[in-house]
Amino acid sequence: MVHMETSRPVYTYRGSIHVHSTYSDGLATVEQIAGQAAEAGVDFVIITDHNTLKGREDGLEGWYGDVLILISEEITPDTDSNHYLALGVGQAIPPLLDPAENIRAVRAAGGIGIVAHPTGGYMVHGEYKEYPWTNWRAGEFDGIEVWNHAYDITGKSKNLIQLGLWWLFPWLAPAGPVDEVLKVWDHFVASEGRPTVGIAGSDCHGMLSSYRKGLRSVCTYIVTEGPLTGSLSHDAALVYAAIRQGRCYVGADKVRDAAGFECYVSVGDERVHMGGVARLSRAPVLVVKSPAEGLIRVIRDGQLALEWRGMELEANINVRGAYRVEVALASGKRDKPWIYGNHIRVV
Repeated sequence: MVHMETSRPVYTYRGSIHVHSTYSDGLATVEQIAGQAAEAGVDFVIITDHNTLKGREDGLEGWYGDVLILISEEITPDTDSNHYLALGVGQAIPPLLDPAENIRAVRAAGGIGIVAHPTGGYMVHGEYKEYPWTNWRAGEFDGIEVWNHAYDITGKSKNLIQLGLWWLFPWLAPAGPVDEVLKVWDHFVASEGRPTVGIAGSDCHGMLSSYRKGLRSVCTYIVTEGPLTGSLSHDAALVYAAIRQGRCYVGADKVRDAAGFECYVSVGDERVHMGGVARLSRAPVLVVKSPAEGLIRVIRDGQLALEWRGMELEANINVRGAYRVEVALASGKRDKPWIYGNHIRVV
């Protein structure tokens, strides 16, 4: 999707991050995942098999028709906790028990370290097990998986009856980001001034649903100033740069197609996109455009600053802070969590 930004075009791409193949505990090969992604209308997929980059070593990273497959790693210690996505690393990082060591290793390798499914649990052989992130002071991670699709069902179900009910009728499950995770995210960005990107994780294994459905469940949309070109090295760098910089948003396509969302701060003839910094002295205006009518919530420094029901919002910014936008889709008697934008800092 292409938007015009003054004289510069801006491109938006739909991605599915945190996907597993037969190289670890997924049910599909890399080639099969690419085929399912094409059917789902996903532009890029980042496969993160547990503790391995074997798929890349076997030459399976690249373009498959209109789908870009990138291969990274989910560092998975043998501790039932502290899973860590290592995006864009050159070599697989052996998992260590101390999350601080894994954070340091990813940073030293020049990768992007993302805390995976930081809260919640999973039903394993009929038993509910927790897989949390245990130490938010372990080190300078780059981002947080603020919404994980698999945990909407398995992580919020506390027994087999709930798991079966929500697997059959997923719209009944209490889907959406966990409030505590959003608070931690806001804290690091607003209170500590640490750039921390929020992404979505489909955590797709092909078990809860088909890959086609799973890949379009909860997506990460990136916003770039240049197009994907078909060159693996160029396009991988473009995707990873957008994620690292926070030029992206979380969109739950399982609720409704989130393509077309826009969120930026207008300063004169320029636009500052998510992940960017705007100056209060330049009279910034927050602009939000939603693909469908919903409850638009503006969060400043972790606190609700403004609510507006509709498809568009423009608001003058008069206070410094870290701003992000949520949109809940209007649906019957309750609004469903849908879109979560990354922060724009106003200084």
